[in-house]
Amino acid sequence: MSSDAVISMRNVSKTYRIYEHPLHALASRLSGGRVGRFKEFHAIRDVSIDIAKGESIGILGRNGSGKSTLLQVICRIRQATHGTVNVTGRISALLELGSGFHPDMTGRENVLLQGAIMGFTQDEMEARFDDIASFADIGEYLDQPVSTFSSGMMLRLAFATAVQVCPDILLVDEALAVGDALFQKRCHAKIRSMRDCGLTLVLVSHDHELIRNMTDKALLLDHGLVQAWSCTREVTRHYRKLIFEEEARVWAGTDAGTLPASRPEPHEPDTSYGIGGATITDVRILGGDQQPRSVFAAGEPLSIEIATRIDARLDHLNIGIVIRTLEGLKVYSWGTFNQDIAIWAGIKEGEVLWDRAFEAGDEPVVRLLLEGNLGVGRYEVQAVVSRELQMQYGAQQVLHWRDEAGFFRVDMNPASYVFGGVTDLHGTATIVV
Repeated sequence: MSSDAVISMRNVSKTYRIYEHPLHALASRLSGGRVGRFKEFHAIRDVSIDIAKGESIGILGRNGSGKSTLLQVICRIRQATHGTVNVTGRISALLELGSGFHPDMTGRENVLLQGAIMGFTQDEMEARFDDIASFADIGEYLDQPVSTFSSGMMLRLAFATAVQVCPDILLVDEALAVGDALFQKRCHAKIRSMRDCGLTLVLVSHDHELIRNMTDKALLLDHGLVQAWSCTREVTRHYRKLIFEEEARVWAGTDAGTLPASRPEPHEPDTSYGIGGATITDVRILGGDQQPRSVFAAGEPLSIEIATRIDARLDHLNIGIVIRTLEGLKVYSWGTFNQDIAIWAGIKEGEVLWDRAFEAGDEPVVRLLLEGNLGVGRYEVQAVVSRELQMQYGAQQVLHWRDEAGFFRVDMNPASYVFGGVTDLHGTATIVV
């Protein structure tokens, strides 16, 4: 175990027995596991990680990848089948919504019960109760049975209890997705405040945007195996690649999904992926004079030019971009298909790229003109060429995606044009009285 690690796992596995019939499960229990036909399901396999005090860790993966099981093993709700788990410090966990709450007990009684489970006396929990009630803000429902709570109320009370007991380690499993926008904001602000004071955070989510914004390091699981364990930026990139590969397998063998066995020749292997058929060969960021630029003034328009090589006969193409802050916040995504949809709706005029068919060897270049209403900061451009199999988003094949396709900076002249935030909403002030 590393000297500064508060969570240390070595070769940890969790295996379940899946019985063909309930009688087989009964026979196994009665015989101490010697009798009863079963199959083994490996929820997590051979996981070895160290998490240091004060680190914020994200855990990513598709359904069934082992994320929730890993958290349950860390907080000892489940016992590892193999390996060792060492935890130093008080753990507070938000796992399945309402887990640990007795439905027939009131909110107040459940708060006291949770405190007792964590080793607090009733007097210690009573001293914290007003702060818990204030943060949860569910009023008279605190003295009603938990079975009468909505999912949002359940989250409010569970989160308030979890954070007001001053944990050293906070485990969160998807729970924050349930709350309303205002409460989610309060939760995120509270977690950031606790992180600043040394909290160790382990956050499970399917939402790689949330993971990228809330954590510094991330673990990617797939079928219980560790696929990546590195800085969050690298791991979320790996996760998107895994999702795209899954999409490729879904489409493989269908008429819509039939493509030659070509693959893109990535600019950088770690930042480029897709199922093949087309390759982004160049991305240029241009100023108003159509010359390459890397620095813009706030409000100054910019263009992004995407050159593509077609490797197979294709139609229904979309060529587009995503703009993010360097912290990972998505600021804008747009492309030719967005414009095509607007044309079909009668909102815009122009040529529909989606209707065009391309042959292998074609090299189309698309220039996206943007108003550039961005605030001060540094931005990353990601580029994508995809097939859109319907006349609306929802059936997409990613042929080639490039992270870090370009970077630019926006500055502002404080003496002439000032606004705050990442985008300009062109506000107008009117004195009405």
